[in-house]
Amino acid sequence: MLETRPPTGDSADTARGVATARGTDDPAGLRHRLIAIGVPLVLWVVVSVAGWFRLTAQVRNTVWAEDGKVFLEEQFDMGVLGALFHDYAGYLHVVPRLLVAVASHAAPIDRFAVTVSVLCVLVTGAVGAAVYVLTAGVLDSVVARVLLAFVPALVPLGPMEIQANVANLHWFLMFLVPFALLTPVRSWTKGILLGVATLLAGLTEIQVVAFFPLFLLGIRNRHRWPVIAGTVVGGAAQVVTTLMHPRAPASVPHDTVADMALGYVVQPVAGSVTWSMPTVGRLIAEHGLGIVLVPFTVALLVVLAGLWSGVARQRWVLASMLWGSAVVWFGAVWFNPNEMLAFAHFDDEKWLGVWTFRYSAAASIYVIAAFAVVVDVALRRARTARSRGGRVVAAVAAALVALAIVTTFVTNYQMDKANRQGGPFWDQQVDSSESACTREPTGNATVEIAPGPQWATTVPCTLIDRNGSR
Repeated sequence: MLETRPPTGDSADTARGVATARGTDDPAGLRHRLIAIGVPLVLWVVVSVAGWFRLTAQVRNTVWAEDGKVFLEEQFDMGVLGALFHDYAGYLHVVPRLLVAVASHAAPIDRFAVTVSVLCVLVTGAVGAAVYVLTAGVLDSVVARVLLAFVPALVPLGPMEIQANVANLHWFLMFLVPFALLTPVRSWTKGILLGVATLLAGLTEIQVVAFFPLFLLGIRNRHRWPVIAGTVVGGAAQVVTTLMHPRAPASVPHDTVADMALGYVVQPVAGSVTWSMPTVGRLIAEHGLGIVLVPFTVALLVVLAGLWSGVARQRWVLASMLWGSAVVWFGAVWFNPNEMLAFAHFDDEKWLGVWTFRYSAAASIYVIAAFAVVVDVALRRARTARSRGGRVVAAVAAALVALAIVTTFVTNYQMDKANRQGGPFWDQQVDSSESACTREPTGNATVEIAPGPQWATTVPCTLIDRNGSR
């Protein structure tokens, strides 16, 4: 069982009576409530700030792909409500469209890129803080929970493509879902709040259906039913959408299982240690696959030891992280085959030209999270092992794994190689369109965005003129 049932009968009445008698004048209770509220809020701010300063000023001021060409442009064409549930590439993208609506209405048009970056960083920080809160009844160690909170903002490959743009925000919402389904729920308030969160996540990312088996844990607890309902409704809406509006079929043959398996080691796993995939490719070309397979084997043994040593609730979280990383990577490669993903067929030249894929960053979030859970398992063993030697070994293991995670965060914090590091910068594009809009104020301007000219966005001149007259 993942959660302890609340007291019933006489014990419940006694507990309620004590709580009532203490009232709001109990200093210890007040302190506990302040900590329960204050720590997540502080963590939200700290994680958001950490994520913000990983981004260069150029990245913050550049609109990425679907953020402009699809979500913003379709909002101009269909209105906020008309675009909200409009499918794109076979899926719904409700939260990204909501954030684009907020960004486009809350700030002048030339600040749209920076506003989107701010909102995405805040959402990512909120996911981290929420994971900290949700793991309170599942994991024992505050250290492990804080590490988990920082994973979304500090995943090494994040700034390359998936951070600070709404086009890839769905990966972070998906990361929240297993914790929402695993956390103990003992009140309707918590159940309903989590139900709304999982509904929004489901209406943004179809792969939340991968976590449906977690419904079976504590399904008789009625307080969990809103959480289950939110995930089911969101996931079902995505399935219906993709059946009614299927995405374009792959134009190239699917990659082999060997390609996917080796790619998992080379990209999400290696990408959990370094953001530089070209460095990984160069090392493989120079030293062979053993340079990644040996560390992977060691890492796998560490995770398996965590599964073996943990209690049931820790095992469920750890298994969910491993499952999530596999679903994201193997599912993405299956539905998006590419000759540059045929890793099992690479020669030295191909390894030297290895790409960085957004699926790698999304999957590595779960990989790093799995090791944070291993820290929790080891710390628990350090407290409960019967022998002194066992306690020492467990404590050292926990320290080493935690140190490895922190080292990864620190050494990969700064990055200036993001896919939109070179612009085109949104505010400059808007400013340069003012002269054209002056000549034809009722027309539209073409604003260039990353990653290339094919993503140029059409913006009404009325917005640009209004911006220029400030």
